[in-house]
Amino acid sequence: MQKKALVVSLSNEQPQAQVEKIELAPLPPDWVRVQVAYSDINYKDALTLKAHSGVLRDYPRVPGIDFTGWVTASHDRDFQIGDQVAGIGREIGIQIDGGYQETVDVPGEFLHLLNGQRTLQDAALIGTAGLTAAIGLTKVLDTESMADRNAAILITGVTGGVGGWQLALLASLGYHNLTVITRQVDLKAQLLARGAKQVLTPEQVLLPALKPLAKQKFQLVFDNVGGDLLANLIPQVSENGHLVVSGNAGGIKLTTTILPFILRGVTLHGIDSVNYPHDDREEIWQLFETAFWPAENLRPASQKITFAELLPILTTFTTQAHFGRTIVKFRSRRPRF
Repeated sequence: MQKKALVVSLSNEQPQAQVEKIELAPLPPDWVRVQVAYSDINYKDALTLKAHSGVLRDYPRVPGIDFTGWVTASHDRDFQIGDQVAGIGREIGIQIDGGYQETVDVPGEFLHLLNGQRTLQDAALIGTAGLTAAIGLTKVLDTESMADRNAAILITGVTGGVGGWQLALLASLGYHNLTVITRQVDLKAQLLARGAKQVLTPEQVLLPALKPLAKQKFQLVFDNVGGDLLANLIPQVSENGHLVVSGNAGGIKLTTTILPFILRGVTLHGIDSVNYPHDDREEIWQLFETAFWPAENLRPASQKITFAELLPILTTFTTQAHFGRTIVKFRSRRPRF
């Protein structure tokens, strides 16, 4: 039996992607086969098409770090045929073949059983982006800085998946003083409608001259950009404030000093959703069943595309402006078992 898959191969040190028909392999012990309903596009997925990005080390590979769907075969006793599941992050689409295919085989330990209110489409909307945002929020939710619902909070990269989820979660939890950063000024009205109080461009938060300490403006910063923008924000974090860092689209180098951390007691939280422990992941999914599920008008913006539309959009994803989540629809009807 064959399936359609988006396969990335390496030719003359350049990744080449195309849709191919490939044979279904025998299912290994403790693995589960899933008929894909939805996948999504993350920044990491787009990087698999970039030369020397370091995301993929083995070729050929089917990318797609997230997927949702129905179990069609299982060698893991925790999953039965017909179960609705989500595979989010881990090694999916990086070290094993991922969600950009009609059916995907993964270790059962990589799957979350969707047995609550969240649908397959809901879980795809959450994806790695929502999981990362939620993990970051749990790191600081019980801190003194967040005890005040009017705390000055800044979110960078707000038009991306993680930033969009951070805005949605914070607004739905009742935080009012939310400043968001974007170059897409035409989206200001939409961001304000989704809970932002102030929309600024990156240039508006840059310091005239980078110095160790500056005026204290933000009690919390959720940064998804890194690089020079983060370097300019660190000196502006208030005493005993927090930085939640989960992205590096602006670069991995950081020019800063230790003074904000030792003179103001600023805490930096680095978020790694890939290796987040299984039991803690399950707790995050339970939060998405309750307090972390925003009203529809506050959820991240999303667009839905077909598998046939995936490759052209994925190819330009890192260079084109986009807003929110891109969901890839494979099928919405439950298969017959």
